[in-house]
Amino acid sequence: MLEIRKASEADLDDVCRMYDEIIDSTEGKECSPLWTKGVYPNRDYFRGTIERGELYLAFCDGCIAGGVVRNHRQADGYGDVPWDAAASPAEVYTIHTLGVHPAFQHRNIATEISRRVIDDARKDGMKAIRLDVIDGNYPSVLLYRRMGFTDHGQHILHYEGMDDIPFTMMELVL
Repeated sequence: MLEIRKASEADLDDVCRMYDEIIDSTEGKECSPLWTKGVYPNRDYFRGTIERGELYLAFCDGCIAGGVVRNHRQADGYGDVPWDAAASPAEVYTIHTLGVHPAFQHRNIATEISRRVIDDARKDGMKAIRLDVIDGNYPSVLLYRRMGFTDHGQHILHYEGMDDIPFTMMELVL
């Protein structure tokens, strides 16, 4: 049975370990999120998301199976996308750093985590959910398309240390 809940400070070491294992398993592969150990996502990033109540974890049999950050933060460049929903960042949940531990992949964990974000967004009165997928991470794009997200094409976003990399921009209007 899958349980999804907000992360607590007690989860920090396990969260960092899980994302490091995701990085190890995807490094050099064609469909990689291009995350880098110690750079992004890192311990300070996760500590902040936990403190702000933005990190949600999926547990399977007592083990962390996956995680996602959801908040209202949008990288420079989100404002250039022709979104379908007319909404300010405060009216939109933005998904970041969705990951599934290698031992739990192909069990619909990412789908269930995404459904939780969608359910929460509806309950919280959000107008849309938005996200970006780094160029080449086709499994993530396919996941979100299956879930009803609209693909708004590739746009250049400005993340620290990652300028001039195209991202596929996706939106689910609620």
